[in-house]
Amino acid sequence: MPDVSGNTLLMAIQAVHDAIRTLEVRLDDLEGDPLDDTEMLLAYTRAADELRQAYEIARLNTSNLPPYDQLVPPPDRA
Repeated sequence: MPDVSGNTLLMAIQAVHDAIRTLEVRLDDLEGDPLDDTEMLLAYTRAADELRQAYEIARLNTSNLPPYDQLVPPPDRA
């Protein structure tokens, strides 16, 4: 895996989470193409999973990174 700083991972996680929330709202509001949005949502969800794994590994080596759950709001507050 390429070297990426914990701060860069943190920012990427938040950006991907924002994209997921935007797609979820679009799907809920029936805006856009549901098939395209569903495919994009799946791709962003996979990316979020990979970023979470990389972040957890980075946290083992860096003491100043907050827990993953503090990076993104829970689904009911987002």
